[in-house]
Order: sequence, then structure tokens, then C-alpha cells
Amino acid sequence: MNIGVGEALLISLCGFVTVFLLLLFLIVIIKIISTVVMSVESKGKGAPASAPAAAPAAPAPTKEEEKPSKPWDGKLQLIDVDEETAACIMAIISDETDIPLDELQFRRIQAL
Repeated sequence: MNIGVGEALLISLCGFVTVFLLLLFLIVIIKIISTVVMSVESKGKGAPASAPAAAPAAPAPTKEEEKPSKPWDGKLQLIDVDEETAACIMAIISDETDIPLDELQFRRIQAL
């Protein structure tokens, strides 16, 4: 059975159209699933929380600043501890717990 050039082009064109329509269908399905998942996640978490960065070391606070402020302002409070000692403590805790330093939140370091 021999087919002509026109018929071969028509068959290949039908194949291309079928492939592209299925790709468009998959794109639409993925977009719908993505929006549903994002809406479910946002409802589950409430307001989306941003990932806190590692808290920079702050100078030693005065007596008025020793009490943690409400709500937490994101600053590290050092009480009777120098910056070098605080950095060592944070590094040791990160190493012992196998949690990266940028995922830990240090609010206050105080000498006992």
C-alpha cells in the first residue's frame, strides 16, 4: 500500500496536533493541581511565615533591655556574654544537633 505525499503530510500533521493538544492538557492539569495544593497549604499554615535568617550578634543590652520584648523583634540579646563566646555557643549547638545555623533561632544568650 503506497500513500502519497499529501496523505503522509496529513497523517503527520494529525500526529503533531494530537501531541500538542495532550501537552496543553497536561499543562492545564498541572496548573490546576498546583493552585489547589497552594491554597490548601496556605489555609493550613494561616499566614505564610518567612524563614528567619541567622540572627546577627547584638551588643550587650542595658538593664532595661534584658527582658525580651514582646513580640520578638528578631534581634539576639546577649546578657553578660561577649560576641565571640556567643558565636562559639551557636556553632556548638548547630554542630551537636546537626541543624544548619541558618535554621536555628537564638533569641537570648545569658551567662549563668
